[in-house]
Amino acid sequence: MGTVGDLIPREDPLRLLEGLLTDAGQGRGSAAALTGSPGTGKSAVLRALSATAAEAGATVLGACATEAERGLPYGVVGQLLSGTAGGTGPPSGARDGRDADRPETLYEALRALAAHRPVVVTVDDVHHTDEPSARCLLYLCGRLAATGVLLVLAGRPPSTPSLPLAEVLRHPRCVPVPLRTLSEDGVAEFLGARPAGAMDAATARRLAPDWHRFTGGNPRLLHGVLADHRDCGPVRPARPVAGTAFRRAVVGCLRGAEPAVTRTAKALAVLADQVTLTLLARFLGVPERAVVPSLAALEATGLLDVGRLRHQGVSAAVLESLTAEESARLHARAARVLYDTGAEPPVVAGHLVAAQAARTADGGTADAPSWAVPVLAEAARHAMPAGQARRAAEFLRTAHRLHDGGQRPDGMLTTLARAEWESDPASVIRHLPALERDLAALRPDDGRWAEAAALLLWHGRHDTVARGAAGAGDGTRAREVRTALAHLCPGRQGPAPAPDAVERVLESLVHTLAPPPSVAALLVALLYAGETDRAARWRELTGAAEPAGTTPARQAVVAATTAVLHVRTGSYDAGAGHAARALALLSPAAWGVAVGMPLAAAVRAATARQAHDEAARLLRVPVPDAMFRTRAGLHYLLARGGHLLAAGRARTALADFHACRDLLADWGERSRDGLDWRTPADRALRRLGDTPDDDPVAVLTRAERRVALLAAAGCTNRAIAAQLYVTPSTVEQHLTHVYRKLRVRSRGDLAKLAAVRAAGPADGAG
Repeated sequence: MGTVGDLIPREDPLRLLEGLLTDAGQGRGSAAALTGSPGTGKSAVLRALSATAAEAGATVLGACATEAERGLPYGVVGQLLSGTAGGTGPPSGARDGRDADRPETLYEALRALAAHRPVVVTVDDVHHTDEPSARCLLYLCGRLAATGVLLVLAGRPPSTPSLPLAEVLRHPRCVPVPLRTLSEDGVAEFLGARPAGAMDAATARRLAPDWHRFTGGNPRLLHGVLADHRDCGPVRPARPVAGTAFRRAVVGCLRGAEPAVTRTAKALAVLADQVTLTLLARFLGVPERAVVPSLAALEATGLLDVGRLRHQGVSAAVLESLTAEESARLHARAARVLYDTGAEPPVVAGHLVAAQAARTADGGTADAPSWAVPVLAEAARHAMPAGQARRAAEFLRTAHRLHDGGQRPDGMLTTLARAEWESDPASVIRHLPALERDLAALRPDDGRWAEAAALLLWHGRHDTVARGAAGAGDGTRAREVRTALAHLCPGRQGPAPAPDAVERVLESLVHTLAPPPSVAALLVALLYAGETDRAARWRELTGAAEPAGTTPARQAVVAATTAVLHVRTGSYDAGAGHAARALALLSPAAWGVAVGMPLAAAVRAATARQAHDEAARLLRVPVPDAMFRTRAGLHYLLARGGHLLAAGRARTALADFHACRDLLADWGERSRDGLDWRTPADRALRRLGDTPDDDPVAVLTRAERRVALLAAAGCTNRAIAAQLYVTPSTVEQHLTHVYRKLRVRSRGDLAKLAAVRAAGPADGAG
């Protein structure tokens, strides 16, 4: 018994059966009904009894009934007779078709065997016994007293047994031997027993309460937890773990339960926290009173606690056991029942998402009910303000996939793109054409219009936003978009916004929970207008005000803005840390044109700390071309030029500083503290052996330089106009500005200046 003594609380059941075995040895036969829920150890008791009987010299005959052979007449009796001396199969009446109802054959064969020594007959899973075999067992049970036969029938208590089997189980000579789950003391004994637990007694007693709550005292579940506990070595957790072995044990318990009990367990797992007795009965399509026996059976097994599956580990095991088709059907059923009973949209939508995911995994599709898409859209609108952007995206993606006759709510794709932006802005790229259509179709007073504009700005579609904003009127949202656009791409909507105007828009954005692309742009507008304190205050306010601040995109925006603030105020170590976090949270593609913000801060911090290799590595990160037409690109050029200058590449650095000059000139802005290109350009010129005055061309815009170079080469105004695709009058205006800025009077003077610049020192001097 030592090898199986750890399986069940058998000190009473096994002793009782061993006592009946002793009686059989003295010629007093009897029967026992060993009943219990799945996993409580019925088969283990039979094995222990059989081993004891064999050691005592008894003949042991065993049969196991199965559901698959329930329709096979005399299947169980045939198994028993095949073990008798000379027995070759079922009774002769069953073989040749005559006397099919004669149950004496089994009795006579066993009485003959028992004349020489005791006989132990065990039938496992007796609840699956075929009806003819059950009649034979009933006949045998009534005639055991004068034989040396012990008949032990093991199985779960059947809810609707066949008449002969019911008569056997309640026969006066059949002793009931119920098996139950373990108590806390029983769990402690189980954990300390060998070879199962192999724990010292103190550890077993300490762990027993948690393990009992986790398994309900079911021995099969305990074995699963113990196997998972051993697999966690060498450092094993004190609390039980619902690992692979535990989940397999849960499935095994359900496989041994009645179909109605298994269906109830699956319904409980699918409905989860929403389950009530009324809802469960409606889900199963039965009266409430019909559910009670199944709940009682699950509780007796240890899988149920206070009307619900014991914990998430049990629920997960049940859900994992479902096929894709079954999962889709059950979740669709749950969605329908919950919708009909007035459940909240997010609850219903969760089941619609699960059903669609299961159908996709199964390779199938199905039309959704007409109410599905509106419910999913409404659930997404609930989820976004609650900070559940990823969940909202799941709802909207499902709505987009479902068949609904093409009647999707207007702007739903914009809402989907906004939700996806929160966790991975790169995923929005595939929606950009549709966002452009939404921007044209939605009204400017619709919040989704502003969301579409912000997402398009993030990914560099500035021309589209400029066209949409131009005809958007003077509403609040239109002003917000134009202010953000004026900062990101100056010149498209007039001059850059003043700090007071920026603060007014920030206040509106924070209170309306606008997308962070606009917030980040305006924060940096304050910062580079010299309003560092105001920017820091608003960064703290926006970071605290965003209910979805834990999403990767929002964390990244806050980290990048914080990095810019720290670098701007000289806190380079802190700035480098925040910039690294921002770049780790989002890939370069996910950042869109805004990637220049964290990269510029990181490069400036690395250059200030003389970490030139790190700065060079950061500058190898790919950036979009559209970035160089935005303010983020301007800061990136300044940071890159600063690194190149510190690395001894003065001429290449000067090109970046002059590119900054050209951008500011094109935008009609002047160089100021946060956008100062002149000071580093002067240092680059001195490195090259020149002085700022030795480089008079530095004061020209890019367009003016092009005209000046062609004029210096001897081209006429008409030829220059044709080459640059401008009008002759434009060329004339540029030349007027060139002559005034360079203090020259003719093309010949321009040619002399060009010759002097061509003879300048080589790149990298100094």
